[in-house]
Amino acid sequence: MPAILPRATVLVTGANGYIGVWVVLALLSRGYSVRGTVRSPSKVGVLSDIVSRKLPDAKARFTGCVVPDITVPSAFREAVKDVDAVIHLASPTSISIADPKDAIEPAVRGTTSILASVLGEPKIKRVVVASSISAIASASVAPTRVYTEDDWNDQAVQIVEEQGIDAPGLIKYEANKTLAERVAWAFIEEHKSEATFDLVVVNPSLVYGPVADDTLASPDDLPITPGMVWNNLFARPAPREREPKVFNSVDVRDVKDIMVSALETEAAGGQRIIANSQISTWDEWVLVSQELKLLRQLERVDVEVMKKRPEHLFFSNEKAKQLFGMEMRTIRDTMKDTVADFKSRGWLRHLE
Repeated sequence: MPAILPRATVLVTGANGYIGVWVVLALLSRGYSVRGTVRSPSKVGVLSDIVSRKLPDAKARFTGCVVPDITVPSAFREAVKDVDAVIHLASPTSISIADPKDAIEPAVRGTTSILASVLGEPKIKRVVVASSISAIASASVAPTRVYTEDDWNDQAVQIVEEQGIDAPGLIKYEANKTLAERVAWAFIEEHKSEATFDLVVVNPSLVYGPVADDTLASPDDLPITPGMVWNNLFARPAPREREPKVFNSVDVRDVKDIMVSALETEAAGGQRIIANSQISTWDEWVLVSQELKLLRQLERVDVEVMKKRPEHLFFSNEKAKQLFGMEMRTIRDTMKDTVADFKSRGWLRHLE
């Protein structure tokens, strides 16, 4: 399908989420009109205010709409009317659900709901869906090697099928992501004769970095992954053990750029695209702060920590680099800008 270009109208689901706010602002900055879905009228107001403050000249090109339950078959029927493309970010994110069906079924229904609604709108030429590296491999059980877009995390699905509610919470989440993405590709295959749009799936690793939502009252209001950064690095008392110990991560601004590039790049159609930067440990993040003199009161670590990192699987970012000509930010960039963000909110006085 042809690329989507500025001045087009893009529907962004989950528009008030961590990635969503960044994507909305990026699209508006590039000249797009944006329709953003959220789950309550109050959230429309909050997001509209963020747009008005950050991009006053673009506020007329943003409209919010309420979709209270994304799993309803007709949930997006009105939202998709008269748009040119969709970025679908709305999805359950909890890993604490006891019964895996309580996460998997809503995720699958949410995916089929948006695609079925798009199917009835011939003006729409591209749908970009956010999945996860969790749909590619499970960091807790998969062999240590480099994984690419050709890999699928069927191992997590099998574990959940065998263990049900006794499966680890993270494995349930990974099975959820795997099955929801499988459903998306199966839908496209089933309806290829009638679909006027193509599909791109973006698979981010753990997404960290500054938060675009400037309305958060305290660190308790942080989205899940920035909350992980806070809890592991800045919260006091400090945790006895930092989790996860080793991880793949990507800066939220790189995810935003990949989402927008996935709309604008014709060759991205029909592709899975991993959004990942590098492997690191939390001690390496502390070391960045130490080297850049970001926070005087943050504990110090030995530079030898870099040599002690356990072996860990890696999710290749070569396709994103080749398709979009981009280089990913490092944890040095992410840590520096996260500290600057949290400082501006007055949250790091205890570490300065």
